[in-house]
Amino acid sequence: MRLIAIIGMLHQPKARFTQALLEVLSAESDRLALIDNCDMPLTISGVARQRLTGGCVCCSLAAALISRLGRMDADYALLPVSAQADSAALASILESLRSERIQITTVSLIDALTQFRNPYLTRKLMFYSDFQLHEPFDFSEALHAALGPPL
Repeated sequence: MRLIAIIGMLHQPKARFTQALLEVLSAESDRLALIDNCDMPLTISGVARQRLTGGCVCCSLAAALISRLGRMDADYALLPVSAQADSAALASILESLRSERIQITTVSLIDALTQFRNPYLTRKLMFYSDFQLHEPFDFSEALHAALGPPL
């Protein structure tokens, strides 16, 4: 399974990027899963969606994430993460899940306001992600980077 974690501050770009990923992946596989940990629920249909609420997958919901991924039977799982997530803690959780069965890619969507007002957070998002996409967001380039070679 390939897990793609989508991190960043703004909800709408994460929702649009998740939708774009689902559109591309649905042509490749019908075994898709969405683990929604966004600040607001994603309104995406046509995919098995599990919502993790009441915290963030980097800390209070880490055990729930680990448990779900351990039981999940999918080719691809998308994990849009709350803006409140600590990218270092999330990276640690994701690293503990990495195995021959679970390949992980983390994509950070970095908006101009965060980059201007909080350069430390911007550097942290960049450091703990495999691929960074800066505003204005061009999802075509990010899709290829996030998906990598086929499974």
